[in-house]
Amino acid sequence: MDYSGTNLTGTAELHISEAEAKVDKGADVRVCSPYLSIGIRSTDSEMLQSIYDSIKELQTETRVESRRARMATKRLQGSVRKVVKSCIEIEEKLSAMEERMMAVEADVEALREQSAAHEGQLTDIMWKLEDVENRQRRNNLRFLGTGEGVEGNDIMAYMIKMLRDAFPSLPTGTW
Repeated sequence: MDYSGTNLTGTAELHISEAEAKVDKGADVRVCSPYLSIGIRSTDSEMLQSIYDSIKELQTETRVESRRARMATKRLQGSVRKVVKSCIEIEEKLSAMEERMMAVEADVEALREQSAAHEGQLTDIMWKLEDVENRQRRNNLRFLGTGEGVEGNDIMAYMIKMLRDAFPSLPTGTW
């Protein structure tokens, strides 16, 4: 039995050679592998060929499944690359937004400080305005009991006449 040129490796090769030895002795043989379980009860080389063909078939199926797995892995890697790229883009956008937010916060803080300064200045200006108004009122005299508009066109003459009438003992001089 010549299996030269075959591509048997590892456990399968060991099981085949053991089976061959036992078959040559006329024993009942059961060949087991993780993928194959066949009962052999013959010294016939056809059975060994059947095992060999089954192993070849399993190798072919394994290659096909391996290709499918590689293709699925490539698709997954492509999807992962897309997700990573999206994450990087989102991170860049988020960083830019954080920078803009920090700039806006700095501007808002500056405006708050400026507003507080303006409020202080406005309060100072209001106090000064009130002081000026009060100073203007200090020089004004109020004469109670006189009617509105009775002075006519010459307020000064009316006031002198009213004061002389109210205080006859005042000296009569030029005012």
